[in-house]
Amino acid sequence: MRYKGFGSGTFRNIFLSYTAILIIPIIVFSALNVHRNMMEEKQQQHQKHAADAKRIADLVDSKLNELKNMGKMLGNEAWVKKLMQNTNVYDQEFDMLKMLEIRKSLDNGFNSLGILSFGMVVFPEKRQVLTQWGVYPEEDFFKGVAVFDGDTKQKLQHVLSQQQYFKIMPPADMKLWGNGKRVIPVLQSLEVVNHPRAVLVLFIDSAYFSDYMHRFGGIESKAIAISSQGSLLYRQARNDSAGHPERSRSYELVLPSRASDLRYAITYADTGVIGINNLFGSLLAIAISAGLGALAAFLLAKVSYRPLGALLNKLSAAVRFEEGKNGGSISGSEYSYIEKSFDRLLLENKNLQQTMQDYESAARSNLFLRLLKGYFADDQQMNGLKKFGIGYTDDMQYCTMLISFYAIRDVSDMEKIRKIEMITIVIVEQAMKRHRVDYELFEVTNADKALILSSVNPFGDDRLLERIASEISGEIEQACGFRPDVFCGTVEKGVVGISKSYYAANERLQYTIFSREHLPVQQEEAVQAGVDYYYPTDWEVQLVNNLKIGNLDTTMQILHEIAAENKKRELPESSEVKLVSLLMETLLRVLHELNLDTCIYAKQFASRAGAGEMEEMWSCVLEVGTLICERKRYANTSPSLAVGSELLQFVNQNYTSADLSLKMLAEMCGMSVSNVSKIFKEVSGINFYDYVCRLRMETAKELLREKKFGMDVIARRVGYENVYSFKRAFARYEGIKPDEYVDSAM
Repeated sequence: MRYKGFGSGTFRNIFLSYTAILIIPIIVFSALNVHRNMMEEKQQQHQKHAADAKRIADLVDSKLNELKNMGKMLGNEAWVKKLMQNTNVYDQEFDMLKMLEIRKSLDNGFNSLGILSFGMVVFPEKRQVLTQWGVYPEEDFFKGVAVFDGDTKQKLQHVLSQQQYFKIMPPADMKLWGNGKRVIPVLQSLEVVNHPRAVLVLFIDSAYFSDYMHRFGGIESKAIAISSQGSLLYRQARNDSAGHPERSRSYELVLPSRASDLRYAITYADTGVIGINNLFGSLLAIAISAGLGALAAFLLAKVSYRPLGALLNKLSAAVRFEEGKNGGSISGSEYSYIEKSFDRLLLENKNLQQTMQDYESAARSNLFLRLLKGYFADDQQMNGLKKFGIGYTDDMQYCTMLISFYAIRDVSDMEKIRKIEMITIVIVEQAMKRHRVDYELFEVTNADKALILSSVNPFGDDRLLERIASEISGEIEQACGFRPDVFCGTVEKGVVGISKSYYAANERLQYTIFSREHLPVQQEEAVQAGVDYYYPTDWEVQLVNNLKIGNLDTTMQILHEIAAENKKRELPESSEVKLVSLLMETLLRVLHELNLDTCIYAKQFASRAGAGEMEEMWSCVLEVGTLICERKRYANTSPSLAVGSELLQFVNQNYTSADLSLKMLAEMCGMSVSNVSKIFKEVSGINFYDYVCRLRMETAKELLREKKFGMDVIARRVGYENVYSFKRAFARYEGIKPDEYVDSAM
């Protein structure tokens, strides 16, 4: 199937794709460039207007500061202070010449500001007004010289009686010496008291101020509005050539005064054709680029289609051959053949992803179970926790809870059981979110659910965890009609503390089950009568395994953790002697399995025990543990350890494969079967087949508890070729048949 030129549908699609790929970015880039230029010009215009608005605001503020300075200057004048006094002691100082001097000074000061109609100093207590024209009684002045309407006069007199730092009143109409004016009164108390004895009143002439703003305000703005406390004091608007206000698009910049409570609103034109000069050039560039892009697309299509055409021919030929061999139809375009090939690859990838997810889920579950049984890890193993999203550290606080549905009598209704499990998950999530506690929820064998609660800081008061357990139990009872047993372990620090807390909760669970139904508990985790020391079987197994591989650090950690936990329990001397004796028995058993002489160490321990020296007995245990590890590490050469680690890692990753065997490992390493078996036992502590069987049975138990798969599926998943082999191995390892285990787990 080969097409040449534009006759090939694939070539046409490639050509059109390249054309779109080349031209669309050009168009988008040009549009973005035009938009960017428009935004830049608008930004420049806005910055220019902002600078102009600030200049106008500073201009007005400067004039206001001049008015303030006049008030400050007059407040410091000696003649003002003397005229404030309610006495006639200073009257003789204010003769005609002195008053003429004062009036001339006021007149010069008022005129120098350039925006005032006039000004005056009012003495409210004396009811006198001092202006550049002379001294007047207040009533006569407002009747004959400066005449306001009644409301304005009343407001002005009311404000004069109060202390004013710098108050600007609304504009008002008046008659000054019979001439109509519109002024803006500005008041300043010349004395900082509630009822000042002298007040400076300046009247800004609206006409003078407008002239001032026209001369210095600039021509950029369309309108300038000055307001105070919502009241408009001044407005200036530009008109078009016909004398009408401009109606083009505009926007407003608002600035507060830094000299008073004024507010400046300055309006500027918002031109809508910014960037139009760039539009024609951009359109021309788009047209040229489109032509060049089409030519380049054709050349690229010709170059790239050559290997693609060969690939399409091979794929189509392979698919056609497969379909013809299977008796199917031989039809469809070359792309349909590619689609079928990719569908097959996607299906295989999906199956692979699902397998990986199942593996990670099983590995994560196994890690949590290992944490419950005691996790003595170095830094490298702690990184293994982080790999599966478990961010536990030895600096955190932990507590383990166990949830048991043992109270359910009818376990035959699987739909009901699944519903209860789903409700439990939701209730636990809500409770932990409510109390803001991090947790992990998973299944365990001796209870239905286990919870590991973790916190960087202490959990709070001692009753918090018990309240959480009570809330979970009560809410499940309310939702499902029965009350499960929820047991809370102790709060411990460090990853190993998870195991300690678990065994404390498990003791309570087993005791409750035993006392309620008088049923035998599991031998491994039962609380034996008269046993008050702490030495779990799982910890003993880990101690033995680490001794056999010569792991000194972990061995010492296990022994120290056992000693510390039992020290907290304040054991009687007899119990502590029993504990140390059991530890020594474990060490002697390992020595015997390693073909080492045990007599000398047994006699040494017996001697210290007979003397009743508890510290010496502990010291003997630590010495023998160190001796075993050192001898084992010396016996295991570095090459053997490296090979053993690789073998152990390979088995951990492939134990579900039915082909896994010692012969397979021997061929992989190029060694004999006996050497591989010996190295594997030295590293793991047990022989190869027992180790593989242990891994397979733990995985099988997890799958059996889930009740999602048939027995044949589970057998294949854990590495057995048929159900018969699986059932026989399960019965040999667990002591019961798989069906019986499912019934007991329910």
